[in-house]
Amino acid sequence: STSGIARMSSPRPGVTWGSVPSGSGLQVPGPHRRRSASTDQIPIIRPTTDDQEGDPTDGLRISYSKMAVEGTGLKARRLSTSLPGEFWVDFCELEKEYKSPSIFPGRRGHLVGKGATATVTLMQRRGGHKDELYAVKEFRGKDKSEAEEEYIQKVKSEFSIAKSLHHPNIVDTVQLCVQHGRWNHVMEYCHVGELYTLVERGLFRTYYKLEDRLCFFKQIARGIDYLHSHGIAHRDIKLENLLMTNEGYIKITDFGVSEVFCGAHPGLRESGGQCGKDMGEIRRCAPGICGSLPYIAPEVLEKNGDYDPRPLDVWSCAIVFLTMTYSGSPWQAAKPEYQHYAKFAKGWSDWLAVHPDGMINDGVEGTPKCGPVFARLDSAPLKRLMLKMLHPDPKKRISMADALRTGLLKSVDCCSAESFEEPEQRGAVDATSKKSCKANRVLKKHSHLPPREHKTPRVLRHRFDMGDGYS
Repeated sequence: STSGIARMSSPRPGVTWGSVPSGSGLQVPGPHRRRSASTDQIPIIRPTTDDQEGDPTDGLRISYSKMAVEGTGLKARRLSTSLPGEFWVDFCELEKEYKSPSIFPGRRGHLVGKGATATVTLMQRRGGHKDELYAVKEFRGKDKSEAEEEYIQKVKSEFSIAKSLHHPNIVDTVQLCVQHGRWNHVMEYCHVGELYTLVERGLFRTYYKLEDRLCFFKQIARGIDYLHSHGIAHRDIKLENLLMTNEGYIKITDFGVSEVFCGAHPGLRESGGQCGKDMGEIRRCAPGICGSLPYIAPEVLEKNGDYDPRPLDVWSCAIVFLTMTYSGSPWQAAKPEYQHYAKFAKGWSDWLAVHPDGMINDGVEGTPKCGPVFARLDSAPLKRLMLKMLHPDPKKRISMADALRTGLLKSVDCCSAESFEEPEQRGAVDATSKKSCKANRVLKKHSHLPPREHKTPRVLRHRFDMGDGYS
């Protein structure tokens, strides 16, 4: 078969790392090693060889490809929105408000994540309950090339954006603190950790079903829709930035390269710490790579001009769903040199030649034929939604709000509340009340918590690839 998707092989212990090009152009598997806490890597689908037979959608081998360096560091950070001259952000001494949960005096806190430029530890609020834990992310020190004022602005910008967000599917940011000259973000601790880890464990092939994936997807979509409706684009939606709580809810984290594309920056005094103030004209982003390569939309990779950041988030959200579905990314990057993306792009090109309006409909010829990755999706409505979210023209790509209004996502039972205003009651329901019946449907309880790991050591859960975008 030349479909580009390999047949499933027997699972092997350890992690198979992404292949590297040989002189002949073939993909040669790299060495086995444990995933570094300071690097971005995601599952990818291995290419097939011509002698492989059988159903090309029988399964996927997992391999992990190191992220390209572009877009993950200082360059990406500088592409963020022009920062206001003055932020009004309160901060406090970390040790005065928080302490280590350790019974041993002098310990900083249990390390739950470490990257090249940040560490995340568990701490408790002084005087609080012992089970009330917080994730404390310590920022890296100022780079030699940075001015002190610029560095502090970046820290306060990320904090003020994150602090202004209040949604069930976004990690709650609590305080900005300083300790020994280092800045720290105190935030909600999500006990289960990243969706990346659950994909890495193979749970989306064996444990999680379509119902789970759709519930996760709807929660992520709601969080992104909330961001967009309040003038903020995340710009780095990926498995590593999606965390699960001990109730099985999904939360978006890491606003290091997010963009305030509309309205006043929440760090400004007149905003009062709120996002979505003075909404008006859409501000487009300057051309340049921002985010993690396999999740980035083609218009951003092309760097041909400025772009609206909202369709980027929509594209990334669809890639997240496909990665959960297949336990591997559909392509390493949205570039024609990668065969899976080339097949996807050709499907669109052929279809657009017959459908120049670019509108996907419910008919037999209503969607482009983009290869077995899309042909294997569980239903026609799901396939249509994925292709609408991955439309190559960002102007015709479906918005997140419209995606949530599709019949497919409206029919998905979701165990997370749509907003903090929605009551989380799962008890008796007044059958005469449409509002009550709707709340009961939306808050259906699922069992999303993963099974315990018995043979593997406890992993670093909150990795945080450095939320300030500097790695």
